[in-house]
Amino acid sequence: MSALLFEVPSASMAAQVAIADPYTDRYLRVCEVMGSGYFYIPQSDICLRVTGSVEYDVAAGPDVYTGKPSKTWKQTAKAALQLDTKAETELGILSTYFGIEGSFADGADDGIAFSGATIELSGWEVGATDSQFDTWLGSAGNVLDDDVVPYAGGMTNQVNYTAFLGSGLSVLIGAEQGTKDESGDQGEESEKLQADDHLIDSYVPHLVGGVKLGKDWGAIATVLGYDSVAKEFAAKVRLDVQLNDSVSAFLMGGYQSDHEKPNYFGAWDGTYAAWSGISASLSPKATFNSQIALADSGTYALAINVDYEAVPGFIITPELDYVSFGAVSQSDFDDALGGVVSIKREF
Repeated sequence: MSALLFEVPSASMAAQVAIADPYTDRYLRVCEVMGSGYFYIPQSDICLRVTGSVEYDVAAGPDVYTGKPSKTWKQTAKAALQLDTKAETELGILSTYFGIEGSFADGADDGIAFSGATIELSGWEVGATDSQFDTWLGSAGNVLDDDVVPYAGGMTNQVNYTAFLGSGLSVLIGAEQGTKDESGDQGEESEKLQADDHLIDSYVPHLVGGVKLGKDWGAIATVLGYDSVAKEFAAKVRLDVQLNDSVSAFLMGGYQSDHEKPNYFGAWDGTYAAWSGISASLSPKATFNSQIALADSGTYALAINVDYEAVPGFIITPELDYVSFGAVSQSDFDDALGGVVSIKREF
């Protein structure tokens, strides 16, 4: 009997050793290389990262995008969730991205919305995400309302390829489907191209290409987009400079070939537009950000804020925005001065 009692736990221990995954340590090390926040999915070769945010915004004053006045506070609760996966393959790193987001604004549930899904392998990317005319240059500044003077189209189905040539030089080529305004006029004007309706209507896609050079001092990049529906093009160039350990600045300019035609890539009013901003670290927890944007229609927008990270991942951002609307803009108002406080938890 005593021999039997002795052998039972030994068999149990042997079983535990037998089912242990011999590759766990290797995959854990691989996931660390993939980037911050990636962890190993047991019994697979996939590294997963789960990120997201919950945000609460309170705004006062007129809408700085339209100039329309408001009689009360504007309040919005937002949530976003993103899933990223990466795995090593014989063709390189295979990556996927999927995101959803939702909001509850001023007493109305805006519901849950799809915010992107992509697959990447060996420099190729396919799926739905923001236009490369936007993301290739990194949008605009570090302010909440950075697109009062808009700088690009929205999310689109696309195929693109990025070649990394070494020494910080990379090149992009891509084809995009564009976006469609589902809320547009369905009457006599339905056959006409609307300002927010840029979905391709033939087998010819919108085309986009870019070049970027990144160095220790910053980066310089340019992007060119051809709207195959309007048969017009737009271009942007951006310079980023790291002035010192705590101060950085950027300058971006845009041009479109015919501002009287709605252009998927040239979203601003007028032929030319420019955006510039500065970010400065005030303390380990606080960063000052500013941006000024101009369009040759006469519209200009100024935004300043302070990002205060009270504890890691918990950020409070008060922002002040001023906009002067140009004669060509769609606003019925001369200008707008508004403010917003954002309380955000990132994870």
